[in-house]
Amino acid sequence: MTEQFTAEQLEYEVKELCKWAAARAGAIAVIPFVGSVALIANEVYMISRISRLHGTELSDGAILGFLGGFAGSVVGQTIFAILPFPPLQIPVAMGITYALGIAAHEWIKAGCPSDLNAFESIFNKAKEEARDLVPMLKEHPKKDEPLGDEKREYTIK
Repeated sequence: MTEQFTAEQLEYEVKELCKWAAARAGAIAVIPFVGSVALIANEVYMISRISRLHGTELSDGAILGFLGGFAGSVVGQTIFAILPFPPLQIPVAMGITYALGIAAHEWIKAGCPSDLNAFESIFNKAKEEARDLVPMLKEHPKKDEPLGDEKREYTIK
């Protein structure tokens, strides 16, 4: 059974989940040869958990379709994940993951429309917000706790 939240509680729970996932992304980004697969899995699990907070269950296909709408950012994050330069890897992974979570939250609230253009500005604003969160996210108490199976491979189409 899904827990019911007030609008304010839902916003808080979603942001906390996005912070956890972003902190985890920072920890994942520096793991050689594992980072890109684990980053995508981290984002899928984050969005899946956000959907459950909304009282709905999204398929992996729907989540991957959403991520595909932001493919440029996801691919960019994947490239940064394989570059061995933590000062760039960590904030990029954190910022993109956080922004994807916030955009996914709004997308789910809107009924998961297929046109994702309306969510680009939300994504970009959240990415800016994440810049200020990076120092706190680096110290997040759950950064070493996976949101799900990070070895599971997903293909973004």
